[in-house]
This record gives sequence, C-alpha cells and structure tokens, in this order.
Amino acid sequence: MHKAASTSRFLIDISSGGEFADSESIVSHNCLLQQIVASHTAHVANWRQVLNALARRSIRIAEHAFSLRDVNTLEEASRVLVNLPLGEARQIGRYYHAIAISRIGQADEALSILEAVADNAPVAYRARAIQTLGSIHHRLGRHDEALRLYHEALRLASPENGRDLLTTLLVHLDVSCIKSELGDHRAALTDYQSLSPLVRIVAREDPFYFYGYHNELAIEFAESGRLAEAEAASAIALASPFAHAYPEWSETRDEIAAKRDSATPSVVAIARATEAGASQHAQPEHKAVRVSSLAVNSPERTFARKDCFQRSLVPIAPQRAIAQVGITKSILERVLCCIAPRAPPALS
Repeated sequence: MHKAASTSRFLIDISSGGEFADSESIVSHNCLLQQIVASHTAHVANWRQVLNALARRSIRIAEHAFSLRDVNTLEEASRVLVNLPLGEARQIGRYYHAIAISRIGQADEALSILEAVADNAPVAYRARAIQTLGSIHHRLGRHDEALRLYHEALRLASPENGRDLLTTLLVHLDVSCIKSELGDHRAALTDYQSLSPLVRIVAREDPFYFYGYHNELAIEFAESGRLAEAEAASAIALASPFAHAYPEWSETRDEIAAKRDSATPSVVAIARATEAGASQHAQPEHKAVRVSSLAVNSPERTFARKDCFQRSLVPIAPQRAIAQVGITKSILERVLCCIAPRAPPALS
C-alpha cells in the first residue's frame, strides 16, 4: 500500500508540472519514469534474491542438523523456512519439521505432514517426502508399504523427473537394509557395493552419506564373514566428524572384533586336536578316555538395523560323548570343523 501511494504521487507531480516546452522534455521525462520503474523492479528482484539465499542457507543448516541428529537446530531451521514469504520454502520447511517431530516419536503427525508435502512441494522434495514416508513405515515394520513408497520415490527422483541423486541413494540404501533385515545378506552386500559410485557423487555435497554408507557396508561384510574388509569399512565410518552422534558405529566395530575373537580359539583347537591325534597314533595301544561332556558356544549374532549393531550369544547344550577314542576323536573333529573360520564367499 505504501509503495502504491508513492508511485501515485510521483505520477501526479510530473503531470501537473506545467506545459512541456518541446518533445525533448517529453522524452526526458519518459526516460526518468523508465529509470524509476526499473529501479523499483531491481529492488524487488534483489529482495527475492536475499530471500532465496536465506532459504538456501537454512536448508544447508537443516541438512547438517539432520546428519548430526540435532533435532533442536533442525526444528529451528524448519521454522525459518516455513516463515519465509516463498511458497516452495514453506513446503521445504514443513518437510524438515516432519523429520524433526518423527525423531521425537510423533510418527503419526509426521506422516500427515509428509503426505501434504508430497503433493505440494518442489519435485525434489516431493521425492524426498515420499522416501521419508517409506522410512517411517519401514521403522514401524511395514515393509510392503515401505517398498511401495520407495518405488514411487525412485520414480520421482529419476532423470525424467528432475534427477535427484540424494533421494535415489537413500531409496537404494533403504531397500538394501530391508534385504539385510530379512536375512538376505548376500544380496544386501551386492547392492551396497554397487552403490559406491553414487555415494561418492552425493558425498561431494554432503560427506555424511559417505561415512554412513561405510558403516552399513561394514555390517554386511561382517555378516558374510569378511572380517578384514568389515574392519576397514568400519574404520572409515569412525574416522568421520559425525561418529560421535552415531554410537552404533562404535558397536559395529566391537561386534566385528567379537566375531574375530570368537574365530581365533577354533584355529588353536584344530591345531591341538591334530597334535593330540599324532600322539595317539604313536601309542602301541588305545586306552579308553572318559569324556564327560562337550560344550561349545556358537557365536551366532543378529545385527539390529533400526538403531544399533547388536549381538546375541547362543549356547549349544552340552552333550555326552562316547567313551571310545576313535569315535570321540571323530566327533571332536566334526565339531571343530563347524566352528572354524569360514573362507570369504565367492564374489557374485
């Protein structure tokens, strides 16, 4: 209203300033009007540039807060975006607000907001909103609904619809995680390894995904018995500036170490069994050896993918062995073969 009044007064002044002496005066006044209009237009354009710059800055802060699990900063950045006089910024702000409240357990409200964002936000954030909807359903154990949403997010993130590489990466990571949770570790590992080039591209803008990816890779290497590769991947994740916000990454390292420790006694036991066998063959007569029981701890572990990398130790009940040297030795050798370290699986 104030700008409109100023413009009106300006037009009245030039129209009531007396008669124009010649055509040059008319040209001169017209040029002045054009300059003033151009000045006002430039001012509006510069103001919009300022708002866009503020929106971009707030988005970067929100993404960094998301990476660090800093819910308070994430919520503050979302409020700035929601209050900007830019329609797209408001939708993006609602997206980050939904993530913030989902982190504090308000899943139902977050789902409702994300569904609205998926209908109204810029295409990149529509795709991310749908991917986040899928991740919430995933966390709630609704795998079928999560996979449906992941497929839709992948479609929106495709080159035909804007080529959103971050959403594409997140969807593939989520799908691989589901495969792992369902016990298909071979397929999960293959998927993770195939994502390495995409991870490196995305990490140029946001390094967090490089380190988070390596923790997931470490988990699957460990599940496949490839402990050296698991340790190397875990070390990369723990060397990141984000590691303090993800204590489960340290638990990944500890679980890998526990797997290696559990395999080491088996090698020693096999060597001792071989030596014992040689000494028995050297004896002229076999003597009955009484073996009361044999107890073996099998290091079977379950890695919980929601929050951390967990372990459960499952004991095998003791069984009474037959008190005959030949049969007892055969049983021992079979058991020891079962718990010996496995060779790495062949690459598919």
